[in-house]
Amino acid sequence: MDVEWAPLSAGDAARIAGLAGRCLEHDGGLPETASPAFLERRYTGDGVSAVGALADGRLLACGAVRPGPGTTVMTGLVDPAYRGLGLGSGLLDRLLGMAPDGPGRLRAETESLTREAHELFASRGFERTFAEDVHRLDLARPLPRAPLPAGVRVEEWTAGDLDAFYAAYRGSFADRPGFPGWSRDEWIGWLTDDTFLPACSLVARAGDGTPVGFVACAEGFLIQVGCVPRWRRRGLGAALAALALGRMRERGDTEAFLDVNVDNPASAALFRNLGSTWIARRARYERAGR
Repeated sequence: MDVEWAPLSAGDAARIAGLAGRCLEHDGGLPETASPAFLERRYTGDGVSAVGALADGRLLACGAVRPGPGTTVMTGLVDPAYRGLGLGSGLLDRLLGMAPDGPGRLRAETESLTREAHELFASRGFERTFAEDVHRLDLARPLPRAPLPAGVRVEEWTAGDLDAFYAAYRGSFADRPGFPGWSRDEWIGWLTDDTFLPACSLVARAGDGTPVGFVACAEGFLIQVGCVPRWRRRGLGAALAALALGRMRERGDTEAFLDVNVDNPASAALFRNLGSTWIARRARYERAGR
């Protein structure tokens, strides 16, 4: 098979989407990773340099380099039908050659980690710095009963409750490794894009009004669920998730996806008990630049 490596541009969007769809079908993962908007940001956005392997007009592999302040990000795809032929290693070496010189970090991202990809990254000196598992919930199936703890009430996302939501978010995650330390406005800006669902996003208050947990949702996605430490292992997280998922089902959603950090087995168990199914693992790998 004669393979030609060539630069890619916005004109290759349809071929990139076709390759992403084949990888998603084979490897699993979030449906949005094969969407035009997601692929445009990764492969043809401003400042992005992309390359592909083609044979008889078919795109067999593609990858992109996105330079950023202090860190250059690389991502790639290899057609499942053409793996084991050296395309993955050839692609990664080309991306490494396209990365700018300097003392910064290099990051490789994957939306559906395979054993072969892990071994390839390790062979080029990368170490895994982050991983989370993608779960899917079938909203056509009944949700397990998960009542709120006694004395707890919930409120929907409104402009008047933003401080309470942020307090619940910070109290829930500040003790977690890698907590970003965002301000209220930074967190809200990250959370509330065009797909955010305020009616399905809830804050839980104890009897004295103190925020003790929250759940935030977007279309088809459970973004975050958290409880402050003293309210963990009391059924609050499961109750918030079940309430939010029930509201998503009422608005017509048939499925919901969520990410769980691999270092958070308690959350993974919570969602398994709600009926979730593991579908993929997202990961980041890093090493020093050249």
